[in-house]
Amino acid sequence: MRKLIIIFLLCIEGVLAQNVNENIFGFATSNTFTYCDVTDTLFLNKVIAIQPKLLRFPGGAVGNFYHYGGKGYGFNFSEIDRYHDGKLPKRARGLEKSRNKKNQQQDYIEDFIVLAKKTNAKAILVANLFIENDDILLMIKKLIENNIEVVGIELGSELSNRSYFTKGYTIDEYIIAAKKCSAKIKNKYPYLKTAIVVAPLGKRKGHRHNIWNEKLAKLNFYDAIIIHSYAKVTKGEDRYGQMISEENEGKNKREAFDTYKDRAIDYLVNKYPKEVKVYEGIFHKPIWVTEWNLQMSKTTGNTLLQSLFVAHYLLELISNSDLSAIELTTYHNLGGRDFSASVFRSNKEEIEIQSTYYPMAMVGKIFEGDIDRIERNKFNDCFIYTCYDSKGIKKFIFSIDWEDNILKLQTLSKFNKHIFDVIEYKGDDLFDKANIKGILELDTSRLIVD
Repeated sequence: MRKLIIIFLLCIEGVLAQNVNENIFGFATSNTFTYCDVTDTLFLNKVIAIQPKLLRFPGGAVGNFYHYGGKGYGFNFSEIDRYHDGKLPKRARGLEKSRNKKNQQQDYIEDFIVLAKKTNAKAILVANLFIENDDILLMIKKLIENNIEVVGIELGSELSNRSYFTKGYTIDEYIIAAKKCSAKIKNKYPYLKTAIVVAPLGKRKGHRHNIWNEKLAKLNFYDAIIIHSYAKVTKGEDRYGQMISEENEGKNKREAFDTYKDRAIDYLVNKYPKEVKVYEGIFHKPIWVTEWNLQMSKTTGNTLLQSLFVAHYLLELISNSDLSAIELTTYHNLGGRDFSASVFRSNKEEIEIQSTYYPMAMVGKIFEGDIDRIERNKFNDCFIYTCYDSKGIKKFIFSIDWEDNILKLQTLSKFNKHIFDVIEYKGDDLFDKANIKGILELDTSRLIVD
């Protein structure tokens, strides 16, 4: 295995640097409280160990139909059936069935508050725009009363999607509802930022997504825009980040995953920064990425490929100036039943830790201390991120080596500037999956660098 030491810094391509924004390290909690118990010591301690800086509530599609003060998400199924033409009506009924089975009588905002307090995390909230009431104001008030900082409000989630469009929901309806909701929030909490749902970039002039964006770009009642980022690396039919079907590629699994790797890297260093720049050019507003992940896929979920991707994504966000318009992000998702998305998966009432856990915990160390600046150096398919504190002192070095299938964290010792603590997350192949403890191969050692 090729050694990843400081010597790599002598043969690099380009240097990127950027100051660290802790709101980049956030997590969505969609469905989390249905399947994960905040009184479960194992689950709670593992989340605390990650130390998220920002938590999203109620979630994506479920946030569009949340009602404050009800049981669980307080669903009104006639409302869901009226506005959504996809899988959500069935999924929402499944969530309600699980809630009843577990006899969960609380509004899930109570569980959210417990988790936010235990992790000292800030909050971002999703507003239900299909109703005109004070739910979002009551949610904000509830969190403030519990000393939880609210960073901002999403004016809906993915409302440009076909699932709403086929039910007759239009951009004009969205603008009316979003304006009213934003004004209501600003009247009571003028310091709070609101963000609008923008559509994916349309491939042709006149596409309804482009029309959606063009109309919103002419308005100025909001502070930021919301996009979602799901990197598609397998071929097949996808829908809103979820692979519905997948095609076989390559002569064998190793060859297929080499192809997925190339697509993942290309997305992170080329396609995604270009997409962000296009949104910047249209809206001239900060960007909130309130859902991001590798595509949700049975093929790539819970693999080393996904592990390296999520670490690489976060490190690019905090080092690449081409992504500086991104003001906050929340990874989708913290906990649920999906083995390809959630960091923690509930399986028959037991919590399983997924392959993204340790990479998240490793990268999360950047946000725990006084890290002020990140430099990125590249050598072929090896990316090296050097982290400096506010005094210019080197504190961490992260290495993502896509050739040798390894994420490495080197921490400078307090006692000897030439001695590093080393943590590695690695496997023999990118398709290696984590066990129920989230482990592929986790090594700790000490490395002396002359």
